[in-house]
Amino acid sequence: MLSGGGVILHAMKTAYRTLAMAAALAAAAQGQTALQYVETMFGWDPYAGNPSQVSGSLRRGLATHEQQSRRYPGVPTHESILRQVERYLSGTDKAPRCHGWRLLPSTPQRFMPYLDSIFVPGNTCAEPCGIISEDALSTSAQRVKTALSRVGLQYNLTLSANYTALPQHFTGRQRDFMAFNNVANFTWFLLKHCDDTQGLFLSLEMDWGPGVNYNERKRSAQGSIGSLSNPQGSLRGGNGVFIPNLALGYSAFDGKWVGMVGTIDTTDFLDQNAYSASWSGNLTNEAFNFNPCLPLEWANWGYLTAWQPCKHFYTMYATTGCNGKINHNPFPYISSNAWVHIGEIGLITDNFLGLGPGTYRFQYTSTRYRKENGSGVALNFQQRLGASSHLGAFTRCGLLDEDAATVSNVRACMTGGLVLQAPFRSSGWGSKSNNDQVALGFLWERAARSAKPYMNKDEYGLELSAVMQLTPTFYLQPDVQYIFNPVHETSHAGALVLQLQGVLKF
Repeated sequence: MLSGGGVILHAMKTAYRTLAMAAALAAAAQGQTALQYVETMFGWDPYAGNPSQVSGSLRRGLATHEQQSRRYPGVPTHESILRQVERYLSGTDKAPRCHGWRLLPSTPQRFMPYLDSIFVPGNTCAEPCGIISEDALSTSAQRVKTALSRVGLQYNLTLSANYTALPQHFTGRQRDFMAFNNVANFTWFLLKHCDDTQGLFLSLEMDWGPGVNYNERKRSAQGSIGSLSNPQGSLRGGNGVFIPNLALGYSAFDGKWVGMVGTIDTTDFLDQNAYSASWSGNLTNEAFNFNPCLPLEWANWGYLTAWQPCKHFYTMYATTGCNGKINHNPFPYISSNAWVHIGEIGLITDNFLGLGPGTYRFQYTSTRYRKENGSGVALNFQQRLGASSHLGAFTRCGLLDEDAATVSNVRACMTGGLVLQAPFRSSGWGSKSNNDQVALGFLWERAARSAKPYMNKDEYGLELSAVMQLTPTFYLQPDVQYIFNPVHETSHAGALVLQLQGVLKF
């Protein structure tokens, strides 16, 4: 016989086992084999987050089983990330056969790995390994992002303050600039079939950011230097909200195919490169953010389709107008005399010649602009330099005929560089942060005939940039550039550009 205390202890043990079994069954029902956060280094190398490394703001703002890690366009989403929230197929022995559609689902429909990184933002925003591991802003941002993801809305929000200085004296030209640059990219999963094979979503981008004594068209570093490239790649200037992308998308065939229609910003989807894709966290000059000579239009009516039949191959095609105006009804600007077509084929490898993962893209464009037909080709490569290395290389290059180059004013270009990710320590702070990096880039652009009058036909540039994450959602980015032979500068002198920006990203 058990004493009174023994009975109580036995009852407690029985209750504990019952609760533990219930938790295990619930975890199994949700596809959770381990209650651990899955982190990545810039989208690569997923790992179970060590509690000492996982941001406190992340732990408090997002339950483990709800985490859908941040995606990084250009990096195929790893299978372990795709399965963070298990999405059962109908008819399996793990879940009852499903029927019908789900409105505003809390998880997106299935996409193939490369397409997933393009169309799914994820709902994790508080990153690991900041100098400060937790703060009220990061915790609040994660909670808001988690709450909205429960009704299908996932997004990335970037708020940046940028100061740019030109040490040289340019007679009658401005030498310093201050601007606030904000971008929000949303994917709202509206409807999906319960077996995850197809679904409907809305894609939206909003840009805003008034400057202090700044206007991109009249007062900017690019205007003061007379350069073809834009050192302040992020800045649009002016007041109000710009909407360069508002399109309806549909995915089908178990996530192998995606189609979109609406006002499209093609830079959000085409010509991605994991090592150089954004002014906030990557190299700042616009020439590194996307191919300078490709007519990658935005805020124009268009259509996009993407197809990834297998893990190692994908193709995308977009066709849009090229004479639309921001925040205007796009239909009056649709014209067969102002239209561009861009196709992209990508080959993805997990380990190229022992160097690690790489993606190799070939692009082709044809244009109709100012009653002339044009065409051109481009390449976009990214490659890790070692199977377990943090160092990677990228390059973009392109060549257009003069008629196609009229759209972008750049006839030929080559950009490339080296990026050292998580460079500061082998463990702990800075080791696996999704923002810390050091990058060095080189650019060359040849002006098109449409850019005349110009003094120099070829322009060159160097950029060195570093990112240091201070909190789970905030980092500093100092940046230095030197532009050789600015195309519109009469003195043939080079120009030094110094920048410092602080970025909130969640």
